[in-house]
Amino acid sequence: MRSIARHGVRLLVATATMAAVPALTAVTPAHATDVCHGVTENDHGQDSESGDCVHMEVYTAVDESIVVDYWGNQDYDFYQLRWSRPGRAETQRVLGGEGAYGGWWSLNNAWSDTPYTFKVQACYDELFGSDCTPWKVVTYFKDNPSVWH
Repeated sequence: MRSIARHGVRLLVATATMAAVPALTAVTPAHATDVCHGVTENDHGQDSESGDCVHMEVYTAVDESIVVDYWGNQDYDFYQLRWSRPGRAETQRVLGGEGAYGGWWSLNNAWSDTPYTFKVQACYDELFGSDCTPWKVVTYFKDNPSVWH
């Protein structure tokens, strides 16, 4: 009987601890994870219900660079990133990272009080080109990350 009571107390403590964890973790303002809302142009994903999604999180690193983390929900072949700021043309890069794990990319020497727009998409290689998700877009201010879209 005593071990049942101890087990009940442990279960109660574990439940209370797990319930408190979300309250203790900081929410990153530019976290752009959402439900799957699209498919690739050729409906390439594993199944149409799960869709083909790309996600990203944008934040300022300790060295003041802007970091873009990106990942997907399928076994993608590669990722692409576009970025821009006012007064500068949009730049596109093919990024490393295969599968759902994605990777990260860093922008050094970012300007203060300037909106940076980042776009990420995940792609499958095909015989004649590629099949990609819609672009995921986040606008981020380095010095005021609470202002983002």
